[in-house]
Amino acid sequence: APERSLVKNLKDKPFALIGVSVNGYNVKQLKAAVDKENLPWRTFADPGPLGQGPICLRWNLSATPTLYILDRKGVIRHKWLGAPGPKAIDEALEKLLSD
Repeated sequence: APERSLVKNLKDKPFALIGVSVNGYNVKQLKAAVDKENLPWRTFADPGPLGQGPICLRWNLSATPTLYILDRKGVIRHKWLGAPGPKAIDEALEKLLSD
């Protein structure tokens, strides 16, 4: 049987994987991109000039996508600038689940 990726099976897990788009997309543009890429995680739009939206400024973001893994307490456990790929995300999620 093929191995199931944790990235594709996020429902009911004790963490959240979220993305932040810093490229100035509005919500409609971001939804189209998320649908096209078939992203299984929640992604937030930070509209405004590139890298100058309120999330970017508060969280000091500089790349799209920026991905975070938050544990059940809301603590950031991992952060990637750029797309790390499913294998890297799965490894980080497996480590979090084993802690």
